[in-house]
Amino acid sequence: MTFKVFCDTNVPIAYIFHINSLHSMSKKVFNRYSEFFWSDNVLNEFNQMYFKKLEYLKSFFHDLQKYLENPSQELYSCADLYAFVKSHYDGKELENARSSIEPFWNEYIGVESNILFFDIKNSVDACLMDMVLILKGNKDCLKEFMQLTPQRTKNYSDIVNILKSVGVHDSDRNIILDGHDFACFSPEPVDFITFDNGCYFGAKNVELLCFNSVKGKIDFN
Repeated sequence: MTFKVFCDTNVPIAYIFHINSLHSMSKKVFNRYSEFFWSDNVLNEFNQMYFKKLEYLKSFFHDLQKYLENPSQELYSCADLYAFVKSHYDGKELENARSSIEPFWNEYIGVESNILFFDIKNSVDACLMDMVLILKGNKDCLKEFMQLTPQRTKNYSDIVNILKSVGVHDSDRNIILDGHDFACFSPEPVDFITFDNGCYFGAKNVELLCFNSVKGKIDFN
């Protein structure tokens, strides 16, 4: 039986952005199921995350482009890009930049050895050119198969208290409850999928939830 799936925000975000360490996992999700659902809370969070991530990626690859205008060496490796990131960013920006290097390298270069600076520069240029087209195509595709669930009216205070006790944040609690509410009234089984570890372990620890199964990154490696 092919189950319906209620997606946490990080699943469609990973699908939209091909320069994303979770992109291949998200493709497995959308290949495995036939019906996909999200709630108003997920959709609103998705829109906010989409524009933030898009601006970050554009900024990061423009920075990388400028860095490569005056190369300090003839050959570059993936490790050299990590060194660039470490020397130019800190905090959340460092974390975001580091998470973009490997997906970029795998998608546009695909070799482990050192490559000529000119080839890396061309790859960065190609990535920036592709970004708008690929994102638009993925977003249009997503709109075709994501379905909006009915508005939740119940609070489910007993489940809220359990989720609070295991450290699940407010926004994640609302998304889990939206999915639970939908699953409770669905005539077919509904899986819940999230790539967020806290959300995953929180939902896994609540026996009252109506999901057929709670799945995370470990299920789509």
